[in-house]
Amino acid sequence: MPLTDQPVKGMYLLEENRIFLLQDRKLKTQGRQGGLLILKMKALDNGQIITKTIKAGTKVEYVHPEMKEMQYLYSDASGAYFMDSSTYETVNISSEILGHYIHFLKEGESVLVMVYEGKVLTIKENPTVVLEVTESTDAVKGNTSSSATKLVTVETGYKIQVPLFVKTGDLVKINTETGEYSGKAN
Repeated sequence: MPLTDQPVKGMYLLEENRIFLLQDRKLKTQGRQGGLLILKMKALDNGQIITKTIKAGTKVEYVHPEMKEMQYLYSDASGAYFMDSSTYETVNISSEILGHYIHFLKEGESVLVMVYEGKVLTIKENPTVVLEVTESTDAVKGNTSSSATKLVTVETGYKIQVPLFVKTGDLVKINTETGEYSGKAN
């Protein structure tokens, strides 16, 4: 395993035989004693968020996961099924690994899957996705006392609040981190 004393955001760390994604790192200085690194890490096996403090300059183990292009096929209660584009092998990725991002996957879409030692770590998530509105209700006159929104269903079955002018057949941009409407696509 390679070692580094400069962990950076987005790096995959190996800690106690578990792989973590480094989400944030802060340096805290303490006068003559040197600094401390406060690492915010997400466990890829169960999604647990851990904060760990180490001395600046301490070596940590990191891994380089292999990126494979896979095609999304379908999902069920256990997770989602992907086909490896090079070997045509079907791979099941559990719902815990995918999290809420499963709501934004379109059938036939290609995604990058990160694999380490034959085990799927995670998929590379896009910050926004463009999906088509399949079900929409008409705006009700006088329904504008607060922000004027309505509930629509997009092609993946995900339900989202959008402005009243969005109608069936429109393409909308969705922020995958918050799951909220972020604009109309061209």
